[in-house]
Amino acid sequence: MIRKQLVRGLVSLSTVFMLGACSIQTGEQSISGVIEHSLQEMVSESVIMSSSNLNDYIADSPEAYGLILNTGEEGLNVLLQELEASADNGLKEWIMAQASTELLGDRNPVNEWNSGKDWLRQYKMSEE
Repeated sequence: MIRKQLVRGLVSLSTVFMLGACSIQTGEQSISGVIEHSLQEMVSESVIMSSSNLNDYIADSPEAYGLILNTGEEGLNVLLQELEASADNGLKEWIMAQASTELLGDRNPVNEWNSGKDWLRQYKMSEE
């Protein structure tokens, strides 16, 4: 009888842990989806726009950029991972770096940078 209750308890705990892990993964996937969708919106709209001031692209899509910033610390982690994984170093990467600097706030160790990959390189060097 006690053995049966112990097995039920262990099965219940296993189920709770599995559901918790799925919830965390779903949350990360959701944040990643919000970021990716927002970046795509900003970059695709920029085809029409051809400003040499990269901040104009953010100013042109304040809602999309705001969604990225609202992802908080989890979003910062996603941005850093996506920026590192990207083979490109264009407008999308610049926006990811800019959002990262804003999410870091006073913790941002990089003062001057020219591109998203440049910002990431300096950020990683300061973290070591």
